Order: sequence, then structure tokens, then C-alpha cells
Amino acid sequence: MSFFLLKRTVSVRLVAVLLAIISSGLSATEQSFIDPLHLPARHSDRAASKLLLDAAVLNSNRLVAVGEHGTIVFSDDKGSYWQQASVPVSVNLTAVFFVDDKSGWAVGHDGVILGTRDGGQTWDKLFDGDAANEQIISVAERRLGAIRKHSEDKADSDPTLNVELELAEDALADAEAGAAFGPARPLFSLWFENTRQGFAAGSFGQLFRTGDGGVNWHYIGDRLDNPEGFHYNAITHAPSGKLLIAGEGGVLHSSVDSGSTWRRHETGYNGQLYGVLAFNDEGGNETLLAYGFGGRIFFSRNAGSDWSELDREVRANIVSGFLTLNGSPRLVNSAGQILGLNDAGRRFVPLASLQRRGVTSATRLSDSSLVLTGMNGVHIVTGNEAK
Repeated sequence: MSFFLLKRTVSVRLVAVLLAIISSGLSATEQSFIDPLHLPARHSDRAASKLLLDAAVLNSNRLVAVGEHGTIVFSDDKGSYWQQASVPVSVNLTAVFFVDDKSGWAVGHDGVILGTRDGGQTWDKLFDGDAANEQIISVAERRLGAIRKHSEDKADSDPTLNVELELAEDALADAEAGAAFGPARPLFSLWFENTRQGFAAGSFGQLFRTGDGGVNWHYIGDRLDNPEGFHYNAITHAPSGKLLIAGEGGVLHSSVDSGSTWRRHETGYNGQLYGVLAFNDEGGNETLLAYGFGGRIFFSRNAGSDWSELDREVRANIVSGFLTLNGSPRLVNSAGQILGLNDAGRRFVPLASLQRRGVTSATRLSDSSLVLTGMNGVHIVTGNEAK
């Protein structure tokens, strides 16, 4: 077993054992704690001012934002007035995605996936970390069994097969340790092609796919080259239809066949990537911009085979990317700055300050206004301010 995997496995198991010891000493009153996966979000008149982490714009211009303790708010007048939605959980929600005026999904901590069919007013729990753990263990057991059988069928020892066997054993041990810890692995991002086909990605290499609008989810994380168990922070798609995942370790993954197979891309950076923006340049060539911790920005013009890092002028974490109406890339950092390419095209420089700190996401409206989420809730920045 590699040192990295051994350290991670031992750490998870140790925490699980400690939690078991602590829980055994709790009083009857303390043991009456209600799991936030089964506790509806509490109503608050200040819901739109809580910590919110992501927002979506529906075709009808309804806005929906999600955040701490299961908070989901929606607005039909571009953010002047917000209402709180009915949500069956009180875990932190990290991302939201809509494909039309009615159909949307949200993901969050404890592996939760929620769905709505009424434009975000009411939500149902579709999936959670308990179901995720069961699937991850099942897939790991099947893979280990298949490799063991293949190994037994071979007359001679195969060093490559021995390595695969060791990795499969490690994967199962990690899955079992994670399940012992409980439904605690968060999901960070999701993307849907239509009302039926979608993906949810998150911590420790979690990746799930649905083909029925979220009624059923299937673990496909074993299809990606991720022996380190790196986190997946964002999943999106390129104009070409390619799926893209950005995450920990400066690693990205791409799929050209709707998630059946995946290719791993190394940027040469070993830190966190929080997102990737894909667009066609003036020549019609696809460009990928990966961004993340400390203002790091990397670009590739050959489908992710090679990456170059752009010079940094600002070192605040970059949390979002979008395209202007004319197709120019823009990035938004946690300090509330909009960044754009300078004339030489070698660095992103501040174009505007949104007068907001602790920004967690930025979503562009059709009139070029921005929906910002962050430490102090959700705010609308007008087109003139967000240029």
C-alpha cells in the first residue's frame, strides 16, 4: 500500500474509532440528536442574508440560491425580494443546477442530492451519503473480486497485476472506512445535459451519474484515473460537448463519450482547482481555463494535453468563471474582483471591483448583471458595475 493511501486510510479509520468511543459515552438527551439529513431546513426571515454558496438563473429569470443549513431561496424580481423554499434537510448545500424553468437539482454535505420540479419552491431528497457509501463499497468489492479472479487464472506472477490488486484492496479499505465514518463525504458540483441525464461530483473522487432525472444514481468514480482519491470541485461541459472536471492536485479529467470513459490531465500544479471555463477563441479553437487557489490560472489550447500558467497579478482565490455577451472570458475571485485578459493576453487583470468580500460564486444574467453569493448572502450587481 502506498504511503499516501495508507495515511488516508489510517486517518479515516482512527476518526471513526474515536467517534464511536465518544458516542458511547453520550447521555440519552445528547443521543436524541437529529441527523441533519432528516431535519428540514429552519425558516428564517434573513435566509437570503445567510452564507450562500451557489446560484442558478432559470429561463424565466427566476433566481435560486443555496447555502448553509439547507437554505434555499428564490426570487422572481431579479433579487429585490427573496422567498425561502421548503427543503427536507439542513445540511450545507454547495451547488445548484437547472435545465429549464421547473427542473433543478442541488447537492451538498453528507452526499445529499435534492431535486425540484416546481422551479425551486419545494425540494425532495433523492440521494444521500448512506446510499453513496453502499454503492462505492459494492463497486470496490466487484473490482477487487474481478482482479483476484484474473490473478488466480494466471499461471505466472504479473507485477502489474499485483499493483492493481494492491490498489483495489486499498480502494475497498478506504470505502469501508468512509462508510464507518458515516454519510459525511460532501458533493461539490453537478451538471445536467437535460431533464434526465446528469452528474454529481465531490470529495474523495466521488462521481455519480443519473439517467432518469435523479430518481436513481450510479457510482462511476472507478472509471477515472484517481488513485490518490483527489476531490472533484467542479464539473462542467465544453462547447464541443466534452465533460470536464476540475479538482485537487491540479488535476482535471475529461470525457468525450458522456462519462463512459475519462482522460486525466496534469497541469503541473499540486494545489486546488476550483473550476474550469471552456470557450472557443476568435479562431474557433477550444480553449480551457482552469482556475483556483491563490489566483492560479492555467490554459490549454490542445484539449488539455498541455497546460501553461498565466502570470498572476491578484492572489485571491478564483471562484467562478463566465463569458461576456461577446464571448470574452471573465473570472471572479473571492475578493469581489472581476478579472479579464490584458491586451497582451498573458495575464488576467482586475477590470472592476464588486465591493463584496467573501464571494463564493458569480452567475451572469442575460443583461450582463451578476448574481453573487457569499458570506453575506446573495446580491445582484448591475450590468454597469459588472462590465
